[in-house]
Amino acid sequence: MRTDTGHRIYIHNTNCSLVKSNGTTLYTLRLRVTHGSNRIDLRTRIRVEPKLWDKRKQRVKQGYNVNGCSYNDVNSTINTYIQFVDDYFHECELMKRDPVLTDLRAKFNYAFKQTNEQRSSEFFLLFNEYIQEQAGVKGWGKDMVDVYTRLRDKLQKFNPNLTFLTLNTKNLEAIKIHLSESMYNDALKKNLAYLKSFVKWAKEKHYTVCEEFDSYKPKLPKGHISVKYLSLDELDRIYNLKLKEGTPLDQTRDFFIFQCYTALRYSDLKQLRPDNITLSDDGKHIIRLLTEKDDDAVSYPLAKRAVEIYKKYSTHIYDGGHLFPILSNQKYNEHLKELGKAAGLTGEWIDYEYRLQEKIEVHTPKCDLATHTARRTFIVTALNEGVSTNLIMLITSHSDYKAMTPYIKATMKGTGSVINAIDKTYSYNKNGREAKS
Repeated sequence: MRTDTGHRIYIHNTNCSLVKSNGTTLYTLRLRVTHGSNRIDLRTRIRVEPKLWDKRKQRVKQGYNVNGCSYNDVNSTINTYIQFVDDYFHECELMKRDPVLTDLRAKFNYAFKQTNEQRSSEFFLLFNEYIQEQAGVKGWGKDMVDVYTRLRDKLQKFNPNLTFLTLNTKNLEAIKIHLSESMYNDALKKNLAYLKSFVKWAKEKHYTVCEEFDSYKPKLPKGHISVKYLSLDELDRIYNLKLKEGTPLDQTRDFFIFQCYTALRYSDLKQLRPDNITLSDDGKHIIRLLTEKDDDAVSYPLAKRAVEIYKKYSTHIYDGGHLFPILSNQKYNEHLKELGKAAGLTGEWIDYEYRLQEKIEVHTPKCDLATHTARRTFIVTALNEGVSTNLIMLITSHSDYKAMTPYIKATMKGTGSVINAIDKTYSYNKNGREAKS
């Protein structure tokens, strides 16, 4: 039925009674739930002798014990069962969802009849189901599947008996601390968000989750990460290295330089094929590619150094018809660190990370190159040369302007122009006229 305001109210009735159990003199407590013309029986684990049962009050008689438990404890458990049923119908009202009695029974059995072992195995089995389903629905690649798989493994290590009903504030705090042992706050917040998305999915499947879960929102300070890029001089040192042609280090140098002059991610570099690069009418080499991460079509002319590297490899066809004989991501990053040392890169980047509330200063040597260093080098170099942010975003397939903010902050020319303007004002005020530059 509905009220005058259109709010749904689901009328139901819960009746407690005893039913005979096979092979025993004890009777099983049963809750019969009626909704409209439908009804369902919820059998409990409570066993009672008929003489101890008050049919009118539908409770154990005062003063008696049932299997070592006082009548107060047993009757309190019965009240919990009835409240569970009431809460289910109330939740349906709030969600404007029609009650399904078989769904109610599944939730009831899960909450009150399964052992901890059964509940925990269900939690992680559901986690596996969630990963498989979302990988298909949302088109997750291997990297995202691995992210959720690692989170599942960490949760299982934390508590193999974890259930949806044990996701209270106390346990969530313990999970937060456990995860923080192997990650800083920025990664920790992402993993807690991944957990929340899984639990939200489970709730939509009508699994009962601890009420405290949704209200759990820990405050975690955000880290300040430097933009790790190379100057043009540092890039030249890598480009001009004398390396034996065809060796893994030589190939790594070529791939890295190609990335620095194209802004391609490793995933896009790996899928590049000869037909992704064509000649325009005016003789320029044009790269056309559908990016792996953003599924965005990009098209732009290649820089001269990128063309040199393209020509070096274009006379061969490598495994899978790829343009480059790409190394695995792990091997590529390992060789990049060797390359940085071979080029004699000095200095370091300083990040300020947080582990919970503790601030940690993290120093990364510049010689510890990584695949993302190349893409960042492209962006910062372009900004330093005065290229508009919008044009850069067309090449890098960034769709969010906010994502460019760290790079803008990192440009010395951009911040230098601000300081020059301040110096100019100071000079004017001091001398009563604008100083000549």
